[in-house]
Amino acid sequence: MTPRPASLDARKGPDGADAIDRRAEDGSTNEAMQLRGIRGATTVDANTREAILEATTELLSALIEANDIHADDVASAFFTTTPDLTAEFPALAARESFGWSHVALMCGHEMNVPGSLPMALRILLHVNSSKKPTELKFIYLRGAKALRADVAD
Repeated sequence: MTPRPASLDARKGPDGADAIDRRAEDGSTNEAMQLRGIRGATTVDANTREAILEATTELLSALIEANDIHADDVASAFFTTTPDLTAEFPALAARESFGWSHVALMCGHEMNVPGSLPMALRILLHVNSSKKPTELKFIYLRGAKALRADVAD
């Protein structure tokens, strides 16, 4: 078996030094930002451009506020809708309402699983953050609260 490169060891930095022992000259640790995924979902009232953009803006605002997200920290965002939502690309709300013209945005459709929640819109944000995964807040609004009752407000 091929040995694992030292650069892939979670405790090792690119120079091979143990990350735990690495300290700045002043003795402080240089807490690195890590790429984190932050999820949210909501439902949309109607398959109209206005309803899709309004629901997207509401959910994106809630995710940003709950997680103290700054635009410069957003690496990308993936928006999905159930196949019954086709009137507009949800990513347009990120560009128009939040000015994310230099953030990689992508839209797609969810799998059409029998019995799944209809008229649903989901967002997966990839954000550079120093927060631990347990400190992140996933947001589920409207009818999507049923998807994750364990984390919905």
